[in-house]
Amino acid sequence: MIKMYASIDDYVRLGYEELDDKTEVYLERASRQVNVICFGRINGYGFSNLTDHQKSLIKEAVCAHAKFLYDYKDYLSIPLNSFSISKTSMNFGDIGVSISGIRTSKEVVEYLRGTGLTCRVIR
Repeated sequence: MIKMYASIDDYVRLGYEELDDKTEVYLERASRQVNVICFGRINGYGFSNLTDHQKSLIKEAVCAHAKFLYDYKDYLSIPLNSFSISKTSMNFGDIGVSISGIRTSKEVVEYLRGTGLTCRVIR
C-alpha cells in the first residue's frame, strides 16, 4: 500500500487552497504517481528512510502534482491528443510533460530531480 507523502496540512502550508472536499483524494493519487515517476524508489526505500531534504522535496512535488491533477482533470483523461473543427484546434499533448506514462508539470519534475530518485541509472 502506498501511503500519502503529503498531508492536507502540508498542502495548505505550502500555499495551496484546498480542492473542494477532494484534497485528500488528489494527494493520494499524486503520491502514487510521484512514486511511479521515481521508479517505485520512495516506497521501496521507505519514505521514513529518506533524508529530510528528500522528504521535503517529495512533499512539495506531491502537492504541486495534486494541484496539477485537479487543474487539468478534464484534459488528462481525454484519449485524443488533439482535434480541430473548422478553424479551431486544440492540442492536449502540450499539457505538462510525460514521464513513465504520467503527465505532470515541469515544476514537479524539478522537485523530484532534486531528490536523486528519478535517475535511471541502477544503484
